[in-house]
Amino acid sequence: MVGQPHAEILDRTETDRRQAPWATVVVANYRRPELVARCLESLHRAPEIERGEVETVVVDDGSADGSLPRLAASYPWAIFVARHSNGGYARTVNTGIRIARGEWILTLNNDATIEPNALTELRVVAESSPSIGCASALMLFADERRGGTINSAGLELDRLGLPYDRLLGLPADAAGTQPADVFGSSGGASLYRRAMLDAVGGLDEEFGAYVEDADLSWRAAMAGWRCVLVPTAVVHHHHSATAGHLSDYKYWHFGRNRIRLLAKNAATAHLLRFWLLIAAYECAYVTYAAVADRTLAPLRGRLRGLSEWRISRRMVSDRRPIEMAPMQGITGALRRRRTWVG
Repeated sequence: MVGQPHAEILDRTETDRRQAPWATVVVANYRRPELVARCLESLHRAPEIERGEVETVVVDDGSADGSLPRLAASYPWAIFVARHSNGGYARTVNTGIRIARGEWILTLNNDATIEPNALTELRVVAESSPSIGCASALMLFADERRGGTINSAGLELDRLGLPYDRLLGLPADAAGTQPADVFGSSGGASLYRRAMLDAVGGLDEEFGAYVEDADLSWRAAMAGWRCVLVPTAVVHHHHSATAGHLSDYKYWHFGRNRIRLLAKNAATAHLLRFWLLIAAYECAYVTYAAVADRTLAPLRGRLRGLSEWRISRRMVSDRRPIEMAPMQGITGALRRRRTWVG
């Protein structure tokens, strides 16, 4: 799953002189330097960054827009890595993880900003038990229309094998103040234990973008690792600022990766029990997208996923049943859509 880097580090001399950090923040970027700048400005307010306890690695996914040297000059405390070609989000993050020195890895979207105390809050919970493989930040929408409402309070997985953001669209206080075990975490703001990543194989680079965090969460859950939401660690997210929520790019990748997720991780007994409901949901989803959004990208993505089913199925050999949430179906999908696009 983790290939060769095909990348070069612009400069990490200053960071190498410091004591090894307890964590590394990995920020992936593709042609959005203004988002990266805003993200790094927020990180710089964290005391752990100033004390050198946390390092920051920005991996550019072959943008070729000339912005990386300028960013490196503006933020000399961060490490900048240039990939030579565009390889997708999962491969970009894995590139950052490979050079990271921290025993914990915080993946942070370039279209997100983090509260100054969030790293401290995540660390306290993450290190409270050796069974915790991931600590999830509370992601709030950052735009004016939905600002202050929940974008993700961790991930859930229902019996159709559909991953979705917990408490999406609810007020921030719906997440409470105490840590809570969840199925998984959105890769936009997740603190991963390196030992867990090594044990389960890290991000699957074939996902490219979308659902790769659910795949990692599913494999970690099957291996016995816990994921815990830390509602006091807050990240503000400009949802889909890079790719666009209803873009054909996102529709295709989500559709293809939705099938890949099932093929890799769902137990055979589960598929045999729920295949008819899964098929009905998928048919309804692609039909709705074709009518409402005039796109066949969700269908094309799913067909590609089905054509790769056997290959994906062979990737995981030890599939174990895990606890799943009740089915939300089309009703849940429409509710989530209203929150995302209005």
